[in-house]
Amino acid sequence: MNPALLACAIPPLALAGVLLVVGGAGADGEPAALSGCGGAGTGQTVAGVRLDAEQMQNAQTVVRVTAGRHLPAFAAVVAVDTAYMESTLHNSTVESDHDSEGIFQQRVSIYTKAVADDPVKATNAFLDRLEKVPNWQSQPVEVVAQTVQISQHPERYSGNVALAQQLVGQLWPAAAAASGPTATSSSGSRSSPAPSVSSPPICAGGGGAGPIVGPTGNNVAGTTTIPTGFVITGSAAAHQAVQFALAQLGAPYVFGAAGPDSWDCSGLTMAAWAVAGVALPHYTSGPDSPDWQVTRGTPEPTDLSQAVGGDLVFIPGSDGTAAAPGHVGMVAGYVDKADGRHLYLIQAPETGVPVELTEATEWRGQIVDVRHIK
Repeated sequence: MNPALLACAIPPLALAGVLLVVGGAGADGEPAALSGCGGAGTGQTVAGVRLDAEQMQNAQTVVRVTAGRHLPAFAAVVAVDTAYMESTLHNSTVESDHDSEGIFQQRVSIYTKAVADDPVKATNAFLDRLEKVPNWQSQPVEVVAQTVQISQHPERYSGNVALAQQLVGQLWPAAAAASGPTATSSSGSRSSPAPSVSSPPICAGGGGAGPIVGPTGNNVAGTTTIPTGFVITGSAAAHQAVQFALAQLGAPYVFGAAGPDSWDCSGLTMAAWAVAGVALPHYTSGPDSPDWQVTRGTPEPTDLSQAVGGDLVFIPGSDGTAAAPGHVGMVAGYVDKADGRHLYLIQAPETGVPVELTEATEWRGQIVDVRHIK
């Protein structure tokens, strides 16, 4: 290995944090909306699209039915994307194209009018077919939608993916909580088993972390246990990357290693994103090429206020600089506690310290770059 390539050893440093508070249950007994993952209202603007009360209610129905079947949030993204393309999430009981009706514009001659016109039954019918699509959890949203619907205009599904991700991100936490303890938000990565997480909701494509709080003083401090109430944000691809990385908790650090049983910092992030179909170079930075992990993706604020799952976070480390950082971690998720939001990075720190979750506040003041990959 080229000795000029920057390693992943990081010295402990003291840091500080700030405050965010989120609510509890609402007066009607429904789970209150999480900050950045709100529930359905009478009408909202989501991903730049103004949705009326009926559209929001139908989106909520689709998400709740999906969570109730204990399918991953990715299935809800596909379903919402499809319903918006087919009907803009309006439940039309009048035949328009041939004998198509309902939020999914399902053919009455195939599904029956009783199914097509009932958002709950229509969603279940859509999901029944979705689950029969081979490898549906590892394909793009628009491909799965077209395979289920067999539309004459397959190109139209791709235009609504961002909206569907944001809607599911807002609605999934309450839906997953209502569906019982066995609900899952796994994106269904086939590359590694899902770690033991207590029903973490995914805010697919949701907003950033916002202000965060947490301990300070040791940036190699961490845990190999996923905290209760752990929430993964980001895209479906980012969720796959995070789930892979979480499955490596406790694995040993070995400089230059990229799996399958040991990792260095950039080897872990490279392998995690490879599972999600994104190729990254192995190392954080170096002198011989402009193509390093620190040059990939799009830059985000170094205060992590916009950070979501899968984002790469860089610090100089023991052998790097601000211009050429030597250590990288990946945003994994957050936990909301009484004192505010605690954001976690997953990292392979240094020799003798295994892959672990470290609170992001431990790195505050050192972060020189944050990269959103996908």
